[in-house]
Amino acid sequence: MFKKGSFSSRIMLHMALIIMFTFFISGYISYRINVNIFSEVVSKQFSKANEQAAARIDLQIRDIYRISNFIVFNPYVEQVLRRSAETENRESHTRITDQDELNKMLYQVKNDENKFYSMFLYDNKDNSFFFHVSPAAQSSLHQDVYEEVKLRLADSSGNLVWFPIALKSSVEASGYRHFFVAARYMKNKDFDQYGTMVMFFDRSLFSDDLGELVSDEKANVFLYDRQDRLVYTDQRESDPDRIPIPSQLGVQEIVQENGISYLYAKSRPREMNFALVSRVSLDSIHEKSSVLLKISIAVGFVGVLLAVMLLSWSSRRLFKPLSMLVHGMKRMREGNLETRVTIDTTDELAYIGQSFNSMAENVNTLVREVYERQLNEREAELTALQTQLNPHFLHNTLDTIYWQLYLKDEKETAKLVVSLSDMLRYALEPADTETLLSEELDQIRNYLAIQSSRHGEELETIIQIAPGAEMAKVPRLILQPLVENVFEHAFADKLTSCVLVIHATIDCDVKLQDAPGKASGILRIDIIDNGKGMAEEEMSRIVCSAMAPRATEGPVVGKKRIHIGIRSVIRRLNLIYGDPYGLKMASKPGAGTKIRLLIPVEQGDE
Repeated sequence: MFKKGSFSSRIMLHMALIIMFTFFISGYISYRINVNIFSEVVSKQFSKANEQAAARIDLQIRDIYRISNFIVFNPYVEQVLRRSAETENRESHTRITDQDELNKMLYQVKNDENKFYSMFLYDNKDNSFFFHVSPAAQSSLHQDVYEEVKLRLADSSGNLVWFPIALKSSVEASGYRHFFVAARYMKNKDFDQYGTMVMFFDRSLFSDDLGELVSDEKANVFLYDRQDRLVYTDQRESDPDRIPIPSQLGVQEIVQENGISYLYAKSRPREMNFALVSRVSLDSIHEKSSVLLKISIAVGFVGVLLAVMLLSWSSRRLFKPLSMLVHGMKRMREGNLETRVTIDTTDELAYIGQSFNSMAENVNTLVREVYERQLNEREAELTALQTQLNPHFLHNTLDTIYWQLYLKDEKETAKLVVSLSDMLRYALEPADTETLLSEELDQIRNYLAIQSSRHGEELETIIQIAPGAEMAKVPRLILQPLVENVFEHAFADKLTSCVLVIHATIDCDVKLQDAPGKASGILRIDIIDNGKGMAEEEMSRIVCSAMAPRATEGPVVGKKRIHIGIRSVIRRLNLIYGDPYGLKMASKPGAGTKIRLLIPVEQGDE
């Protein structure tokens, strides 16, 4: 149906590519934004949960430290263990009595810590007392367990040492029951060691609080003691390379491990100084977010299929007029100037077809007339050149008049001729070029010299230029229309005491809002008169009609448009500089008018 390389096939291909590209880009952007936002939210929530879990663990460890301190610094416990070390007969009545008293005293431990399982107190000769809350608890430790405890306590200097351990059990299906051991040397306030304390806690001591952090199958939690020794982890693998080192981790960071991104969170409460490190895989987040990308790609493919189907269905109606036009153009190129096309549509193609038919009708006439038209144009151009006024002739004529007046001692009139000549020379320059403010003011002085001859002493003009402002660049002939407007309207009915003030300065420390960054300052030109002024409504009409077409420009008196000078300046400034620069007006009836021009000053213009 579509020819290879035809316009219709290219349209279909381009539409397919655009749809695919649009959906792919939007899907990828949505995917990345969703991943970033979700990762940030998950990171904050994960870190917060880690801090809360660490706080609970810290509180629990502090309670255990409090219990151990209560036992270690208890004078009666110290007395019992020292007496046990000095007694040869372990089965004496005194030892049995001491065991009973210790049981009564330590019974409170069961109420303070519900995860407590059993406790062993050893004197310096390794004689033991025990306390337990379960009848199934062993009354003595195996020698290998006790040796491991002493090995871990070797460098502890009296602090609690934590480590996991598995003891044989006839109750558990695996034959072992897992505990946490908290052991320490028992030293009095004089740092004199009198025994060893070994406490056993159920594994749920930490797993209950840390289970919330590892609800995801790709998450792990690690608890370290003060020396960064691992106390608890839910990780099943025993590979030490997969055990993170707390000192190498920040509070929150993402680490790549074996091609998998893990979010790590670390908390270390200041009281017990235990470190809790938890991690979770970000793959699940990426997998959920990638669904958006897949959906966008799928929608793109569906859009391409729909576009192909719609183009196939509407191609006959859409491209038939175009095919007829192409066929007609081929015949015209072959020289058949009688070719006409029939267009049944009412759209743009119908307009093209009508234009083609009109072209075919007129082409013969145009070919015959082209040579004659060229001759007529050349002749008209020659005539225009011959009748064109030569500016040099005007300057020479004014110069001749000046010298005649000067020789007749009419010097004032001669000065007016010079001013008029300078104004003519300045006005003949292209209006779309820039000039220095000093040159523009010279033009205004020439104009004011001519007006002074009309008003005499009743006209007072003041021109104040701040240092540096005279070298600023302004559009040519931007001030004269405003000054002319003063004499045309403000001073129209004022016969005495006419005052006109022109003040120019550069503000380098002020920058208008939304002004382009390349402007280094603002040239402010104020034109102030004490004329009749105007009402707020009239100023609004002038500003609103400034950008209107000439056919709809403001009020008209005869063939003369009122305030056309102000509107022309507003238009020019708006076209050249745009907002926020331009012209501002302030006026009240009978109180004169103040016009302010705001023009950007670029670096190097000051």
